Amino acid sequence: MKRETQPANSARLRLTNSGVLWLFVAIGVGALAWYKSINLVLLVVYAMVALLILNGFIAWVSVRRTRAARIAMPPVFAGERVETGVTVTNSSSHPATVTVEDRVGGQSIMFLAYRVPGRTTIACTTSRLYPARGRFTAPVILSSAFPFGFLNCERPCESGEIIVLPRLGVVDPGGLRRWMMRQSGGDGRSRRVLRRVTTDHADVRGVRPYRPGDPIRAIHWRTSARRGELMVREYDLAPSPELVLVVEPWVPTTPTERDCEQLEAALSLAATIAITWRRAFDSVVTLIVLGAGSTVVPMVGTATSEESLRDFLAPLADTAGVTVTELPSPGAFTQHIAVGARLVVSSRPNSPTATALTRSTGKPFVAISPVERVAWYQPPKPEDKLR
Repeated sequence: MKRETQPANSARLRLTNSGVLWLFVAIGVGALAWYKSINLVLLVVYAMVALLILNGFIAWVSVRRTRAARIAMPPVFAGERVETGVTVTNSSSHPATVTVEDRVGGQSIMFLAYRVPGRTTIACTTSRLYPARGRFTAPVILSSAFPFGFLNCERPCESGEIIVLPRLGVVDPGGLRRWMMRQSGGDGRSRRVLRRVTTDHADVRGVRPYRPGDPIRAIHWRTSARRGELMVREYDLAPSPELVLVVEPWVPTTPTERDCEQLEAALSLAATIAITWRRAFDSVVTLIVLGAGSTVVPMVGTATSEESLRDFLAPLADTAGVTVTELPSPGAFTQHIAVGARLVVSSRPNSPTATALTRSTGKPFVAISPVERVAWYQPPKPEDKLR
């Protein structure tokens, strides 16, 4: 987890390696020509110095008349390959050649914008992945050494924040739902809720002619008698169960390396469950991240799409863990707690949070930590984390 700062937004000139060599040659030859009084050679030295100054002026003008910005994108998962890039805008009426460096998470990507037409904005994109979670706010660096490469002028440009969520593992959605039903089997209410929302028919959509294999109980006898042929009810698909997911990023007061590893594993597990549930069942996911506010106040969000779910997962990008968590009020869950599966993902085994939530809401919560080995979850591979 990293947070980058941005330097002052000012242009500065510096000699490149070629420029240093060029200047040393000019000084050396100029000193020799002055000592020997060779005026023709001195003219050549003056021309070399003039080219150096001209290079710096052109580079400075190119950088001052252009601006760059990172292309905005939604939160991404660590290890997820995404299309990213920058835009370069030339505000002058003359072409400009600049280089844009995008520095994020210890990685750097260079884009060359050659002779960008005046009053034009172009996009430079590439495919990349981010190896670790975090919030990255480092600016893109706009620079130019055109046309000779002796002097380089660079200027940081304002850019948006990049949010990298925890790395995803692999969850078998069917195995997860069966596991939750077994874990909550001691409470009849939870078992009935899960079965009711997954097996009952939803609203009747209409009627249609009978086809061989249709169940007898689906026949609409009144319509059949009126039309003189067998007609059966046609149902909409039953809605998938909603998910209420509580994430507890707990760490002790003086966390060890093992505690930090457990925290990372819990965040990956929570993110994987949330995104897999949304993709597999296309249902609402209510996410509560404990201790994600200004102090230890929980952050609550209800996602109805994958885009909104990624936004609600943003607190997982830079959390360093909390030692004290405040439970959300029962009203924070609204109606979703009554119809959804309820799960607490904690970085500590035997977390009391699930029991406390069950007691305060009257609805059973199932708890899991990364210490538990379950058949339906495969954590991110260690070699992926080091990529």
